[in-house]
This record gives sequence, structure tokens and C-alpha cells, in this order.
Amino acid sequence: MSDSSVADLRKTYRIAGFAALTAGAAWICWAIVNGATGGLLDSSPEAAGLRVAKLGQLLTIGWNLLLVPASLVLWKRVQQRDPDRILLYTVCGILSLCLWAIGAAARINSPMLEVCYLLLSGCWWVGIGNALRKGHTIFGTFTIIVGIFALLDATLSFFEPMPFYIYALASPKLPLGIVWDFWLGYFLLTSSNDGRVNEITQTTEMSA
Repeated sequence: MSDSSVADLRKTYRIAGFAALTAGAAWICWAIVNGATGGLLDSSPEAAGLRVAKLGQLLTIGWNLLLVPASLVLWKRVQQRDPDRILLYTVCGILSLCLWAIGAAARINSPMLEVCYLLLSGCWWVGIGNALRKGHTIFGTFTIIVGIFALLDATLSFFEPMPFYIYALASPKLPLGIVWDFWLGYFLLTSSNDGRVNEITQTTEMSA
């Protein structure tokens, strides 16, 4: 593959990496604003004020849609291992991100919508994590762990109401998800500078 194609792929990795880092930053900003308003962004956004509520919506939309480029890059990176399944996992991931973003934009706080995007995101994380684990054991395993907590969160959300101490079992999902965003950004940015990009371009060329 030509040097220009390799350069374009490196650029794509960097864009996706910076977008993932920005998604993580949006998560943290939302948490800070939510804490400053006494949890109103999560429980009753309108009570926090119109502008603050809009900021919360924008941050929620941002941390989801900013992960779409990274999801596509991950699909491209590992698709050769099992093209059909990796494509399915990626579709699940993008659907989950879009559902959450649309729900925030439309202010739809439906329990079943939450269950759906948690299930989809859990399937994505577990599937992609398993594919990544073959070449990147630690990051792939961590991705699977995040996916397991997302699936647990979906299951508990489906069976609500239940005692808080049971629902708290899924609470690590949010902080782990934030860590994953930053780790993903770092992973993609560092990958853009290693020999793996050249390997990907050669593999893509051979399968074309």
C-alpha cells in the first residue's frame, strides 16, 4: 500500500483517538456539573435550569457520538479475525451510542431504552474486547470487564425496582466506562505511531 494510504490511516487513528479522549472529558464534565447541581442532571434536568440542562444534554450527546469514529477504527483493526461477528459487534456498539445520544437529545428517559443501549453496548464491549485480547491482552480483557458490567447493569435495570444494594453491583460500569474512553484514546494514538498500522494496511490490501 502506498505511503499516502498509510499516512491517511495514521491520521484516522489520531482523529479517532482524540475524539475518544474528548468523549472521556465530556463524561467527567457531566459528572462535575451533575455533582455541582446535587444530582439534578441525572434526576431532574429541568430543575437545574434550562442552560444547565442543555449543557448536560450536549455533554451526553458528545460522549456517545465522539466514540463512533473509534468504534469504526476498532472494527477495521480486528475485522480480519472474524469479519461477520466483528461487524455485528460494531453495529451493536454504534446503535447503542446513537440510542443514548438520541435519548439525551429528545430528553427521553425510558427504562427500556436504557436497557436496550446497555445490552447493545455490553455485547459490543465483550465482542470487541475478545478480539482485541488476542493481540492486546490487558486492554482487551479490560474491555470485556466493562462489557460484563454493562450487561449486568442492563439486567438489573430490566428487573427494577429492586433493593439499592443489589443495583449497586453494576455501579462500577460508569467509572470503568470513563477509564475505557481514555484508555481507548491512548491506545489509538499510540497505535498510530507503531508498526501495527503498516500491518493493517498490508492485510487490508491482501484481502481486497
